[in-house]
Amino acid sequence: MENFIPFTKMSGSGNDFMVLDHRERLLAEHDIASFTRAVCRRGLGLGADGVILIESAMSPSVHFRWRYFNADGSGGEMCGNGAMCGARFAVRHGIAPASCRFETEAGVVEAEVSGAGHSPSVEIRVADAGLPDEPVAISIEGRTNSFAPILVGVPHVVTVVEDADAFANGAEFARWSRAVRMHETFAPAGTNVNAIHVIDRHTIRMRTWERGVEAETLACGTGAVASAIVAAVAGLVTPPVAVTVSSGRTLTVRFSTRADRIADIRLAGEARFVATGVLDPEGLA
Repeated sequence: MENFIPFTKMSGSGNDFMVLDHRERLLAEHDIASFTRAVCRRGLGLGADGVILIESAMSPSVHFRWRYFNADGSGGEMCGNGAMCGARFAVRHGIAPASCRFETEAGVVEAEVSGAGHSPSVEIRVADAGLPDEPVAISIEGRTNSFAPILVGVPHVVTVVEDADAFANGAEFARWSRAVRMHETFAPAGTNVNAIHVIDRHTIRMRTWERGVEAETLACGTGAVASAIVAAVAGLVTPPVAVTVSSGRTLTVRFSTRADRIADIRLAGEARFVATGVLDPEGLA
């Protein structure tokens, strides 16, 4: 990995990613994890929540292949904001049309890319999800919360609190979330953690600790989907649900609730280009 590597930095409502056009291989497969860990370091590397690789489609029924790697180098089956950024990248670079389909580890995702300039937006349709599992009560540092587990491409738990912003500071939220994320109930893989409160019948506030990033992120697309579904199944909101994330941006979630599953799931939000350039090999040291 001694060559200068062309990259694009993108932000999906505050979730930031390094995106590579990987149709012509830039990285050997065995180098991807270490490359991701190095480049995602804030202060020492480019800084990002993860790396997205846009690769050639493996099936004629889709336009491209989307691969995602968390900041710790682990593979991610799905990332909502990352999927929206990947779709917009592919459209800008002529890899796919505005209405496109792409393959992920969690299945085929459909995307609709619209807007430009200061109002770039993408809507994706993702695979149906099961209903939330029975809530689990967990006590951390004297605080007992009921967590609803749900799988939306990746595992999440959602807890409804009076005020998601009422933690004393970011460090307190980090300690609490990390303990939940690593709790034996969710072993061995762990889970993503979402704390939400309801603003009105169509709006919630969400904070997320992301597995693989191992930090609170400014936005989480799959977390928004999980949180909206859990809140709706509990009768607290009605879709469409606007999810206010920690960047101050809003993700919109639409879906239909069936007897045995959640169907027609759509996630909409912004996907912005931040910068393009080449990564100097010293940025990986």
